Amino acid sequence: MRYLLRHLSLSYARRHLAKTVLTLLGVVVGVTTFSSIRTAQDALVAGIGSTVDRVAGKAHLQVTMEGGVPEGVQEQLRNLPGVRATSPVIEQIVVPEKGELGSLMVIGVDLLGDREMRDYGFEGDDADLDDPLLFLAQPDSALFTREFAKRAGLTTGGTLAVRVPTGIRKVTARGLMSPKGFAQAFGGNLMVVDVYAAQELFGRGRRFDRIDVRLAEGVTVAQGTELLKKALGPAYRVETPARRGEQMERLVANFTAGFNVSSAFALSIGIFLIFNAFNVAVNRRRRDIGTLRALGATPRQVQLLFLVEALIIGLAGGAIGCVAGTAFSQALLVSMGQSTEMVYGISGSGIVHLTPAVVVHSMLLGLIASLAGAWGPALAASRISPTEAFAKGSFQAKVQRRATPRIVLGALLVAAAAGLALSRVVKGDGLVLPVLLLGGVGLVLLIGPVSRGILLALAPALGRLFPSAGPLSCDALLGNPRRSAGTIMAMALSLTFVLGLGGYMGSTRLTIERWMDDILTCDLFVRASANFSRPDFLYPGKLKDEILSLPGVRTVESYRAIRPQFRGRQILVGSVEMDTLTKRVRYEFAQGDLAGLRDGLINRGMCAVTENFYDRFGLGKGDTVELTTPGGVVRFPIAAVIRDYSSDQGAVFLDRKVFLKHWQDDRVDIYDVSVTPGTDPGKVRDTIRARLSGRYPALISTQREFKEEIGKAIDAFYAVMRITVFLALGVAFLGIVTSLLISVAERTREIGILKALGALPGQIARSVVLEALVLALVGLVVALPAGNLFASFMEGPVARAFTGWAMPHHYPWEVLGQLLVLLPLVSFLAAGIPARQAAAVKVTEAVGYE
Repeated sequence: MRYLLRHLSLSYARRHLAKTVLTLLGVVVGVTTFSSIRTAQDALVAGIGSTVDRVAGKAHLQVTMEGGVPEGVQEQLRNLPGVRATSPVIEQIVVPEKGELGSLMVIGVDLLGDREMRDYGFEGDDADLDDPLLFLAQPDSALFTREFAKRAGLTTGGTLAVRVPTGIRKVTARGLMSPKGFAQAFGGNLMVVDVYAAQELFGRGRRFDRIDVRLAEGVTVAQGTELLKKALGPAYRVETPARRGEQMERLVANFTAGFNVSSAFALSIGIFLIFNAFNVAVNRRRRDIGTLRALGATPRQVQLLFLVEALIIGLAGGAIGCVAGTAFSQALLVSMGQSTEMVYGISGSGIVHLTPAVVVHSMLLGLIASLAGAWGPALAASRISPTEAFAKGSFQAKVQRRATPRIVLGALLVAAAAGLALSRVVKGDGLVLPVLLLGGVGLVLLIGPVSRGILLALAPALGRLFPSAGPLSCDALLGNPRRSAGTIMAMALSLTFVLGLGGYMGSTRLTIERWMDDILTCDLFVRASANFSRPDFLYPGKLKDEILSLPGVRTVESYRAIRPQFRGRQILVGSVEMDTLTKRVRYEFAQGDLAGLRDGLINRGMCAVTENFYDRFGLGKGDTVELTTPGGVVRFPIAAVIRDYSSDQGAVFLDRKVFLKHWQDDRVDIYDVSVTPGTDPGKVRDTIRARLSGRYPALISTQREFKEEIGKAIDAFYAVMRITVFLALGVAFLGIVTSLLISVAERTREIGILKALGALPGQIARSVVLEALVLALVGLVVALPAGNLFASFMEGPVARAFTGWAMPHHYPWEVLGQLLVLLPLVSFLAAGIPARQAAAVKVTEAVGYE
């Protein structure tokens, strides 16, 4: 086998180096995509968990409550037997004025009692500044990690300008923490301030985000949990830091699930590129195979030879893909982190590391992809007899004659995939993977016969439009159906994924825009924070009357959202003055009507739930939702089920009076302001901004601006998935270049004869370019119906499984328009080198070419 690899395989690779490199790139593209996405995803999840664990320090338990933990609870916990220490905490993300330093996690703690919980690691020259009283006596005091201070050029006593809700604020470094334990949280981008200063800075009122609890020696976590729950009641959540980190990881699971599909897609495309390259390699080396068989080589040895070649390519592609993936993963991590912070309010900063697990998985996937792509051609090579191998060109005349069984089986598999998708028996990943597998195999079986039929139908038209280049290109494509089908198959699957994903994203965007037109109908939105999920600052409830008294203001509604746990999921509970809100918005009802909603929420203390809440938990009109409030568990009858897109986990809406009664918290996220008819909203915005200036942060958006900001959040959520468009174009380029280079090499003798008969180099080159354009066109034509089916699958069963939303179908005309422009351009560029190579063929060399 070593002899065969050295003298047969290696010599072939050297003679056809460009084709070998292109085959290797098929593996590299797939593994790079998997490695970069998996590495960034692992770093994001690890960063979330690490931040939670490191900030928790020595805390065994953490006490939280929706809306914040009242200050008095800390004293209550201190007096409990079995509690060694407690520490109030406020967490917030801010951005330094020097944006290149990255986001900075602010931790508000009470340094007088926090040493029992966290080790601040003051060492050396900074030890004399390790004085909590000195720290508290100066309101601008802050602690930084040494790593961050070095990057920011900070020394003890130096100042740093940071952007906080109330504007730019300078803080003074009173001490630097060594890079260990607590100081390594959030990637070292950490700033510690006094917890009571943080309350004022971030609008927390007299509440903390949580209270960390360290148990006394001999008290188990289970005992401590039971003790705290009994003392505090059901309104408070008592959990370990690890449990809290797990909940955050589950919350972003839907977000990261889409990247796994992208990875699988890239690897599957790589398989078809490898299949095409090895299929042609077998055809070009038929004489070598025949010689081996005549000299006594067994079919198994021939098959093993090609599989070992694939094994080597898989190993090389996996190794290169790992390295390339690591280079891309940091940029992906930043994009993922920004999306989870914006959409879920979850912060995690990680550092990309190429872990052994990712290396092993990447190498295995590279090997599996190579072996899967080469298996069929290797099997075909083992079945070549010596007499058939030396019959020059006979294999090219063989066309698959019995396509009917293949078409029937393919159609049955696609139908089975559609039936499973519509059955709703299986949900989540258990639904996506079988449907994609069945549908993908069905498409693979159908694409070959369908693409050949399209080529046969196009041949006459191409001959009329391009009298010289048309017949030549069609003959080349139809003369080797396996090569043509393999290229079209890779392109069609790639474009199917792009069109399907584009349809899903477009449908989501249009659906939410239509919903915003119905719901976001006021003129101005007064916010203290740009973050939709975790506001940086909450307004006091009394501010409503002050805004309402301003000239030009007609109505003001106070919107407040909290995100409690409900049956293991973090749902949204929103409250607003329903009396005025329901007079200006248009609800779309899945159950109930407007009259019932108004009467139930305004007069009877009922609630409304969203359609995805109903789908997730099975609670609709007439049922009861049990929510945990500071006063205990309260049961809210459901008055209506509405279609709403405020939360992908489900939402419950209450009238503000009901919320205030049960939660005793009048703080506000957003004030919705409607102006009097004929009044310029811009002038009212200036008036509100002037009134709040210097007192409260005021991010005031018009209706159009607010909708645009939500649109940007949607785009950010799908930003990473847009790499699939570039993958599709990359696959098209690689597939076309590989196919055309092989086509030109196989037709060298034919091209020489044509030139001897008078064909001009320009005519030969144009036929190769036309061949590339036809490949792209047929791939797109095959992908159009398949992409439509995939888009319907994403918009319906997948969206419902992961979010509870069923999006109306929207064909991705925008993506199709982009492909119609970019595909011909990519095809033209891909045909450049093969076309020049074909035009440069010399007649004397071509006639003697084997």
